Amino acid sequence: MKTRILLSALLGLSFALPLNASAEPASAEETTAFIGTWSIAWPDESGVIVNVPDATCDAPAMIEQVDEDTIHVATPGGDMGNWDVRSFDGRFPWWREDGQSLVSEWKSESAFLLAGKDHTGIMSDWDNAKQWTRCPAGETESE
Repeated sequence: MKTRILLSALLGLSFALPLNASAEPASAEETTAFIGTWSIAWPDESGVIVNVPDATCDAPAMIEQVDEDTIHVATPGGDMGNWDVRSFDGRFPWWREDGQSLVSEWKSESAFLLAGKDHTGIMSDWDNAKQWTRCPAGETESE
């Protein structure tokens, strides 16, 4: 059984490697789009009954640009560190030096979904992705 699980994981990893290998650094314009203050909550979709936000515009998450393709992310829950932003097939993988990765996908000019990994550790978990919505200018405590 353990061998079967290991083989399944290796097979899944072999499909994931070409995706990671072909992801290009995001352009400065693509990286700059993430800069700002954000509220974080579940997307407004059917089936979401209680939606307690992780960040609000009164206590926002902050994304700052470190360099051309690196951002620094801090939320009311803590400092998420620096992330290298990549571009692949309309999505934007974020990678940290420690190997952790997330994937973002823009839903509009002012909102994107951010997904971690699913239980396999290989695929993005879009079912549990949080929506980051840009806070209007002048509506945050920090501005």
